[in-house]
Amino acid sequence: MALAYVLLAHKNPAQLSQLFRAIHHPDDVFVLHVDVRADAQLHALCRQLCQQHGNVFMLPPRPVLWGGAEMVRVQIEGMAMALERSGQWSHCITLTGQDFPIKTREQIVARLAQQPELSHVGWFDPFEAKVWSNAKDRVSRYYIESARLEALLKIRFVGRRIRAMLGWRNSLPHIPFYRRQWPSNLRYLGGPNHVMLTREAAKYMAHDPQARQLADWLRHCAHADEIVFQTTLLNSPLAAKVDNDALREIDFALHSPSPRVFTIDDLPRLLASPALFARKFDTSVDASILAALSEAMMNAERRGMPAEPLVTASS
Repeated sequence: MALAYVLLAHKNPAQLSQLFRAIHHPDDVFVLHVDVRADAQLHALCRQLCQQHGNVFMLPPRPVLWGGAEMVRVQIEGMAMALERSGQWSHCITLTGQDFPIKTREQIVARLAQQPELSHVGWFDPFEAKVWSNAKDRVSRYYIESARLEALLKIRFVGRRIRAMLGWRNSLPHIPFYRRQWPSNLRYLGGPNHVMLTREAAKYMAHDPQARQLADWLRHCAHADEIVFQTTLLNSPLAAKVDNDALREIDFALHSPSPRVFTIDDLPRLLASPALFARKFDTSVDASILAALSEAMMNAERRGMPAEPLVTASS
């Protein structure tokens, strides 16, 4: 079984290099995207990976506001490129530069092969789960996503005045006093942006006219990256083939804007997890956790057995 990866990055070339070494396999296909605003070293690294490996490709760089609709658009374009470049892969896995595998490739392939027709996408009903305090606003307001506007709002004093004038003090930029009506025939769903789609589901997201039309409407929602995949696929003919499990280990506290960064203290938890990948990691916070996970995966591959926690100095 071959896999496809769509990997988005915007910082830390050394950490991205470590992730790539952990997941690269000659049978798989890799599509990379680097934010155009990222430093030159990161762009150079991705160009080098494309030159060194015939199965690595790169999307044209453009600005991506993390958590916005452009992030999903890039991921879907990456799926389209993976479909075009290879006819072999069965599942497409979306990653960011701050993810890392917690299972070997053999274990990942074996898990996906158990139910090869299933995509793995975590989802919930935003109103029933009450995970988002602004669930209604996310889809009823018309949000504006613009890298230039974001830069303007970061200017001291200027940004504060604009936010106050337009009512954006505690909200993302949106058109004031305007509300959209959620389509009555659609089920509103949300969940994590990280997904593992079958080739069939990736093709649907990338090329089906109805999917593209819905994704275009959803792109003006707040945090569209947490809505588009769930709402599009669960309202599609493929709904019965979507498993409500993203197969990711993430420590996301209720109402927190971002997940907790894993450290070496989390190693036993990560290796005991049934998930295939984990986020979030940051080598500026703790580099030892990635080194420990890499060694655990290599040891497991040598033994052909599940990875086990390593004995560390802090244990």
